[in-house]
Amino acid sequence: MPSLTETAIVARKVIKYTLIGLVAIIIMVPLGRAFKNYWAKTHPAPPPPPTMDFGALPPINFGPSQSEKFTKLSYRLETPDNTLPNLGTQAPVYFIATLGPKFFDEEKTREKARAINFLYPPQKTKPTEFSFLNPETKAVLKIDTINNNFEFRYPYQADPTITRLPAPSKQRALSASLSFLKKMKQDTSDLDAENPQYVFLRYRPEERDLVTAPSLSEGQFTKVILYRKNIDGLPILPPNNNGPNIFLIVSGATESEKKIVFARYIHFPIDYQRRATYPIKSTATAWEELKAGKGYIENFGNNNPQEPIVIRKIYLAFFDPDTPQNFLQPIFVFEGDNNFRAYIPAVSASSIKG
Repeated sequence: MPSLTETAIVARKVIKYTLIGLVAIIIMVPLGRAFKNYWAKTHPAPPPPPTMDFGALPPINFGPSQSEKFTKLSYRLETPDNTLPNLGTQAPVYFIATLGPKFFDEEKTREKARAINFLYPPQKTKPTEFSFLNPETKAVLKIDTINNNFEFRYPYQADPTITRLPAPSKQRALSASLSFLKKMKQDTSDLDAENPQYVFLRYRPEERDLVTAPSLSEGQFTKVILYRKNIDGLPILPPNNNGPNIFLIVSGATESEKKIVFARYIHFPIDYQRRATYPIKSTATAWEELKAGKGYIENFGNNNPQEPIVIRKIYLAFFDPDTPQNFLQPIFVFEGDNNFRAYIPAVSASSIKG
């Protein structure tokens, strides 16, 4: 039978090693978790391969590029760290639904026109386009019956009662714009009404045109630009941000028929449920394509074509077409000094038809 001394020695050893074990657990568990998190961040699981559910995609039709005005442009990279960002190896593509006459027939088009006081029968100017005239205000409305896009013009140049008024505030201009679109039952569900862009305009009578005003107090009109909400954290950009797909010019008039003097609505419905992923080019490849003159220049800005254009920022976005196209595709956006902006298609050439 062990003595009391031997028992005490064993008990002390048990307590000692138990405490050592507890301390080790207390230290090792957080260290193990920290290492696991570190490993997960530095060795992320590769994404699943691109689905490419739509097959080979058609090339993006950007429309006329400002690069046609210039021969050979040169570029200089000056990002914050003077390197090209890593923007991943794949990106989503969405299907753009094609509407047809069964959805927007002539009678529904007439209803939309009547909602904003176009009460007389239209003229058919194109196979799918109707033109309405308000003989009292001389306003003109053109609607495409296939996709429901439209353009509205009020002859403000001939109406001194509004060209002399101060420009409406941002809040008033936005409210009038959304009310106008609502009257025509246009789809605004995916528009970012929380973050519109505003441009103040003043009327130049000698040119019978509008020019940018430096501030609200110096303008007679407020231009409201509405973009689509971001998808997958990426912005959706039109072919021309100065003349975007959806914008309205609002006067300071109180009469409802004079509030909107111009409206452009080009909105092809994106089917957000039909999504596929495609491989994309590396940023280095897109950069070389830009330098080779293959980019679409959305805005040349105030740059000298004889000097290198400084590129400050490169990111991914989606291209929002202003002509019927079947897919919403990703693009590389190159932004530089003096408001320069250019687009390069992002989907790898191997996944593009032709």
